[in-house]
Amino acid sequence: MTSARCTQPPSGKAAMAAAQYRAALPVIQTRRLALRAPTLDDLPVWTSICKESFGDTNQDAWTEFSYYTSGWLLHGHGLFTVTLKEDAQVIGFVILGLEWDDQEPELGYLFRADHRLQGYATEACSAVRDFGFDLLGSGQFVSYVSASNARSNALAQRLGASRDAVAERAFDADQHVWRYGEVPA
Repeated sequence: MTSARCTQPPSGKAAMAAAQYRAALPVIQTRRLALRAPTLDDLPVWTSICKESFGDTNQDAWTEFSYYTSGWLLHGHGLFTVTLKEDAQVIGFVILGLEWDDQEPELGYLFRADHRLQGYATEACSAVRDFGFDLLGSGQFVSYVSASNARSNALAQRLGASRDAVAERAFDADQHVWRYGEVPA
């Protein structure tokens, strides 16, 4: 089975242009991780996580990957690829982005199953949270988390977020809205 043309890296001047655009985006370093702009080389990891976690097809994964990556051009924030500093292995993704129905930017994450429960999500999301404070300001972004997702709710708490009861009224009872920084009264 051949890959769709849209998933193939560009060549020539287009490849050089893409590299220049990516170079203008932030790179965040933490103790163990480097968070950088995504490349097409990251798509297989994204696709495998989306298939495992959500049952996505290759096309669904491509659409979401493109959607979150485009946030950099449209909103000044978007998808970070999370890599290990020691070997540059892609282990997951952190997103500061907007989905269609979002009322404000959302901090979210996806990690490979073999890199969960090792503190990587906390480390990477803390760095993107701080980036979000600098870019958007305190109280200006959230995490939307299912009430039944205990690990993601606990992560939002570890990151210093507080439940926003006012924002939660717009959702069904199964949705928690975690605000980073100020919480409206």
